[in-house]
Amino acid sequence: MACPLRREDPSDRGADAAGRRLYRMRLSDRHARLRGAGDAARVSLDRAQRGRPDRAPSHPVDHLQAPGGGGRGNTTTILSAFLEAGIRDCVLAVFYDSIAVNAAFVAGEGAYLSLTLNSAEDSQFSEPLDVTARVERLSNGQFVGEYGMVAGKTVETGCTAVLDVGGVRIVAVSQRQQCLSTDYLTAFGIDPASCRVIVVKSRGHFRAGFEHLFNPDQIYEVDVAGLTSPNLATFGWQYLPRPVFPLDEHAAWSVDQA
Repeated sequence: MACPLRREDPSDRGADAAGRRLYRMRLSDRHARLRGAGDAARVSLDRAQRGRPDRAPSHPVDHLQAPGGGGRGNTTTILSAFLEAGIRDCVLAVFYDSIAVNAAFVAGEGAYLSLTLNSAEDSQFSEPLDVTARVERLSNGQFVGEYGMVAGKTVETGCTAVLDVGGVRIVAVSQRQQCLSTDYLTAFGIDPASCRVIVVKSRGHFRAGFEHLFNPDQIYEVDVAGLTSPNLATFGWQYLPRPVFPLDEHAAWSVDQA
């Protein structure tokens, strides 16, 4: 009986080489683009104080609670940092809080009211925040987009309220979704080019809808707690064998163990 020798599959060699390369790269530039909320506030305040150029100077992105990935779309970390830093002429879009929207509709445009954002939330990432807001605009939340993923499409954000909280305008919606383009501002009477800072809750889908207004170096991805955070160290893990990368940066691995 003849038994042919087992030949090494070239694809195995390629997979091994790719595995080794990725392991060597595991610490390079990891979360390098992510900024803390306080850092984003400082950068935004610094640019705002220089005076507004022809293009809006900064575009912080909260993609760590992005509805496109299953997040709630209502973290208040960046908002709190901006209010504390005294940043004005800023807009945050979009913020999911149907109770706040309902309260704004009851109060009416031009009214001032005290609100607790996320008053009915039980998610650990949706921290409540007490604010005093002026109801700037109310809308049924239906518009046709012009840019990015919503170009030529009808968008429905549900009943929507623009709330002015200490110079930060919040586009509060009653149907949870992410901000995909500048249409989510212009549809509610906000001129994006006049804003010194625009904060969006989106993972990456927003880029095509804002590229006419922002250069890549004007965009800051902000590292705050959220369900869709790529920074896995921010979560409380249980029943997970340790050590494991990236929670343990010095965890060892080799192709032979795979």
